[in-house]
Amino acid sequence: MPKKLFFKLPPEKQQRILDAAAEEFIAYQDNYKKSSVNRIAEKADIAIGSIYKYFYDKNDLFMYLFNQHKSSPDSHPDSDTFYAYSAKEVTLEDQFTPTGKIMLDIIGSTPALFENLVFKSREQDGYMQRLYAYLQNDQARGYLRKGVDAELVSYMYSALEFISYQYRMHKGLNSDDERKAFQEMTEIFFFGLYKDGIEDEIR
Repeated sequence: MPKKLFFKLPPEKQQRILDAAAEEFIAYQDNYKKSSVNRIAEKADIAIGSIYKYFYDKNDLFMYLFNQHKSSPDSHPDSDTFYAYSAKEVTLEDQFTPTGKIMLDIIGSTPALFENLVFKSREQDGYMQRLYAYLQNDQARGYLRKGVDAELVSYMYSALEFISYQYRMHKGLNSDDERKAFQEMTEIFFFGLYKDGIEDEIR
């Protein structure tokens, strides 16, 4: 999330910084580490290093720009179950502009950015609250086991995305195979690991 000073800038200057950042990140999409905050400042025609007055670091700028290139989800907690939302989430690419899709690929090859997406950026963009809302609705409908902590489950589900990413890195999978792995993980998450009737035997 940008610092407050960024939002005090004229809209034209804000956009100039974001356009310069998009150009830089796309130019170095195969090697994110080589993208430069100083070059972004130069392209935006602002003082070298002044980006840090507006953003905490390069990752912060990247994630804010990334969030500007995706649409809001078109599903709503009052119309879907949490499980139905999860099934739709697997095809997240549909929510992005062409620039956003490139940035999504950059995130996919940069562990620090992916970790930021799952554990930091989504805390700020309402994602966790959305998961919690789905769970609360399912709880009100009587779909969940008694005593389930909806907030805890929201965090568990979010962490699954990072786990599937780690699995992808470990196994050398492509993004399609990672999505399949995530789907399998969510099936276990929603419906359990052990077969019906085995609970008393294994406890």
